[in-house]
Amino acid sequence: MKILSISTATSDLSVALNEADHLVSEKIEENQRNHSVDLDPDIASLLAENGLSLKDIDRFAVAIGPGSYTGLRVGLTTAKMFASILNKELVGVSTLQALAQNFAGEDALIVAALDARNKNFFAGAYRGKEAVIADGHYHLSELLEQVGALPDQKVIFAGSDFSKYQEEIAAGLADKDLRLAEGEENLLHAGAIGRLAVSAPVLDPDQAVPNYLRRTQAEYDWAKKTGQEFAADSAYVEEV
Repeated sequence: MKILSISTATSDLSVALNEADHLVSEKIEENQRNHSVDLDPDIASLLAENGLSLKDIDRFAVAIGPGSYTGLRVGLTTAKMFASILNKELVGVSTLQALAQNFAGEDALIVAALDARNKNFFAGAYRGKEAVIADGHYHLSELLEQVGALPDQKVIFAGSDFSKYQEEIAAGLADKDLRLAEGEENLLHAGAIGRLAVSAPVLDPDQAVPNYLRRTQAEYDWAKKTGQEFAADSAYVEEV
């Protein structure tokens, strides 16, 4: 099964080609924020280098969230379009689960997190592929409390630069063997998305939506204006 994977969830752009769970080829552009412009050329280049076209792909996989609101929409819209037009399979993979795969094989709890500002994080904790703290939106103190309650002795924080919170993390988890990931360990690899996509459930391209883990400002404004409770994304429509 040939899988084309996409990540536009962070400032790094990544695309990859997998044959089942084997990585064939991957491209990563670090700190590249113009995803809407560069994604399609990167995909075209990746396919050309491997003598393939889009019709040869069996499954399209994408980091479905959390992450940059705009970035997630760019990646998911592209994957949905390919899957729908070509009548191929579409799967969405947790950004945080994919980040945790940078440490596959480590005997450690992996806390994968993306900075959501003001000491808040989109975060989840993983043992291998198993989520032991569900992906969510956490204040740092809440995240440390949940990690501290787990029996794991070795803990690795990855995804965001945690160096400015190093003292607070060390104090909150004083009984743990801690490590903060550095440099390329924090990159989100589309190849990891491809490996996870092998066993991920297939989505309906018409129904797939980003998993933001937090309401957008527009949705908050809409709820405040209308007085209605949050509902499914399909209900987020204002009559004009």
